[in-house]
Amino acid sequence: MRICFFCNLIEFKPKGNVLQFFILLRALDRKVAQLPTHEREQYSLDCVLPFQFRNGMGGFTFQHVQFYKSNHPIDDIIRRDQKKRYDYIFIRGRNDAIKLLDKRPALGSKLLFLAIQYNLNDPYIMRRLNRIFKHARLVFFQTEPNANRYRTYQLQKGNYSSQELDRKIQVLPQFVEPPKDSLSDRPSRDHLDLILAGVIRPRYGLGVATKAIRFIRRNHPKTKLRVLYPSIVGKYQKQAKALLRTPGVVDHGQKSMWATKKLILRSGIGIALLYDTTSDQNPSHSYLSRILEYMALGVPVLTTRTIGNEALLGENYPLFVLDAYDIAEQYEKLCDPFFYEEMSRYVSTRGERFLADNAVQSFWATLQHEYVIGQLAT
Repeated sequence: MRICFFCNLIEFKPKGNVLQFFILLRALDRKVAQLPTHEREQYSLDCVLPFQFRNGMGGFTFQHVQFYKSNHPIDDIIRRDQKKRYDYIFIRGRNDAIKLLDKRPALGSKLLFLAIQYNLNDPYIMRRLNRIFKHARLVFFQTEPNANRYRTYQLQKGNYSSQELDRKIQVLPQFVEPPKDSLSDRPSRDHLDLILAGVIRPRYGLGVATKAIRFIRRNHPKTKLRVLYPSIVGKYQKQAKALLRTPGVVDHGQKSMWATKKLILRSGIGIALLYDTTSDQNPSHSYLSRILEYMALGVPVLTTRTIGNEALLGENYPLFVLDAYDIAEQYEKLCDPFFYEEMSRYVSTRGERFLADNAVQSFWATLQHEYVIGQLAT
């Protein structure tokens, strides 16, 4: 089986889309490494990127994935396919998938497309997504709600049978690297800190979190809100920097993936707020990947009630919050060690399926199944 991967990344940064892509590749790399030698030789995993990736960058090392830098990735993928005859071409990025179909329509039969977001109210986006869906081998969505939403949309249009939609629409969840250290290594402490990790955007509730820490510190003056972020978006820079100077807030800036995991463990309570005011209420944006990090580490997470969060944590998850007052109230509840441990076990159990080696199993099985179908057809 020969696969070429492409993701429209500009550079390597320890942030969501970059980490998710490399965690997927490393999970596949480990999967191939586990195969007997005679089976392993049948696999070729290539990855074309717009930047030079050096093995070990960001802590990611590979044995069985070969990386190639390209200034014109789609053109190079087409040329490489002429030599290697890939079985699959995996693309994350709608514009790049369209470009591939424009330049070489026949490669649609090999295309595995990862759809990150779409807007049912945007005709332009939907025309392009529908074109990709029509010609691609398979289309993957990152959450069940997002996949089900598109399936319902296509059923209503009546262009595909239920069986065809079941085959072509797949879910490829976001992955989390398992912690290197045992959860029992979490240090003992006389208080819990809060941690907010990830890109800072206006809708991610930094202002709500900083307001909450002011409330919490009235009764727990040692408590801190720790904030880690690879970037702050655009015009929010000035406002966010002012919020990060709030008493009780510790601005950690950018950290590596592994340093972030350690700080999450040390803090004890995760925050992942999402206030989506868009008319589309897109399920692809209805949970933040940082939630998966908290869950995988067994760290209870205070989060807003969204379609995606309900799918992740269950409709009756007791730590859903609306505002700063809710956060302060839930913090008090989590100070009870018995309730804290109950919530820790709960989120850890719910998060197991997103650990990379678990999450990759269904993707791997789908590739094998489609490969057999392809072999029988030739």
